[in-house]
Amino acid sequence: MNDNFIIFVQENWRKLLGGLLGLLVAVIFVLFGFWKGLFIIFCILAGIFAGSMIEKSEGLRNFFNRLWYGQNRF
Repeated sequence: MNDNFIIFVQENWRKLLGGLLGLLVAVIFVLFGFWKGLFIIFCILAGIFAGSMIEKSEGLRNFFNRLWYGQNRF
């Protein structure tokens, strides 16, 4: 039984992840309301974007220099 579950998860991990993200968004909207929930989701996505930009660059200083001065934007 355990092996079947692992195989199922390996074959369908994208569907399971999408379902969990949809559930998380629904819970956020129910708990906080639509606009507050949308703001929370926007802040999460902005944090993920900023984190990925920092990870790709040489560090935090380079990230802020590109953010303010617009050099090598993307």
